[in-house]
Amino acid sequence: MKTLPINASEEEIRALVIEWNELLAQEKYEEAIDFILYENTKVVDGEIWIWTPEKLERAVNTYGMPWYTKEEYEAQYGDEFSDLKVSSLLHSPNSKELLDKISFEINYYTVSAERAELRGITNSDYENIVGDVLYDGVPLNGWNSDLTAIFYLKKVDENHMTLCFQDLHVM
Repeated sequence: MKTLPINASEEEIRALVIEWNELLAQEKYEEAIDFILYENTKVVDGEIWIWTPEKLERAVNTYGMPWYTKEEYEAQYGDEFSDLKVSSLLHSPNSKELLDKISFEINYYTVSAERAELRGITNSDYENIVGDVLYDGVPLNGWNSDLTAIFYLKKVDENHMTLCFQDLHVM
């Protein structure tokens, strides 16, 4: 897991998100899972949701709906958005354009027990959450999409934090 100093700048946080994006662009989903924390205590439709490399890949391939297989997604929505791949922000021919159009929103806060319950994160060590990052415009197949990755900023010890992945979906 890659960490940052607890007082990391917004540029350092943004660079960590871009590094994670590059792993997705290289289809290194297992490495992307190991790169940061993944919050696996979320309950979806009565079941505990666990992010795996396969589910992360499906979230990309199905435009943010990892509960579908690619075949189920195509049957439901057609193949217009099938075969989606994350584009590199550093090595694409249109890297500058992609980087200029994505949005990083970084917010700092503390999570109270009440807020944790409202957000459904009471099974987590929510008291270590110090903020969140919205990465909007995840590039797919060379274009900025409506796909948004959501991360918590989470302390891993007194001096370090990392990204804690929450979701990848269309906002």
